[in-house]
Amino acid sequence: MAHDEELLRLDVVTKGIVPQFLDTINYAICRTVNEYLGEEAPEFFKRVGEYHLDEALKRGLIKLDRAEKPLDNLIGIAKYLESTGYMERILIDRLSESEAIVEMFGVSVTESSANLLKVGNHPSHYMTNIMLAALRKLGINAELRDVEYDEKQRHFKEHWKITST
Repeated sequence: MAHDEELLRLDVVTKGIVPQFLDTINYAICRTVNEYLGEEAPEFFKRVGEYHLDEALKRGLIKLDRAEKPLDNLIGIAKYLESTGYMERILIDRLSESEAIVEMFGVSVTESSANLLKVGNHPSHYMTNIMLAALRKLGINAELRDVEYDEKQRHFKEHWKITST
């Protein structure tokens, strides 16, 4: 390999993925899924979350532990998503053993998600779908509602509630 190619490769590895690049990919994929699947898009994104969870478990990137409390498993997934650059930071504020407020800061796909919503399309809800898939795999049902989001600050806040175990 030529010296310049080696330096370029090293530079790419040390920089990681630029959030705007991920946001652009998210927009392109979500827009296409919406175009082809319409109202079936949320089910498609749900399956993406399930496949991602399965692959991340297989690769040892995350773990699920039935002996842990449901929110502790979600915290593990949150840390994984932080480590990938999907978001800068996530806070999970336990209201009880079955309820939490989840706040995400610096979400990389904020602009694309907001733009999709503005034209009536479904965003990927990527983090949410992975976490819900994890709970389902543990035999747990949950519901959530959006509390607020700030596009400019790239901040989302959700209320999560475990409904059955």
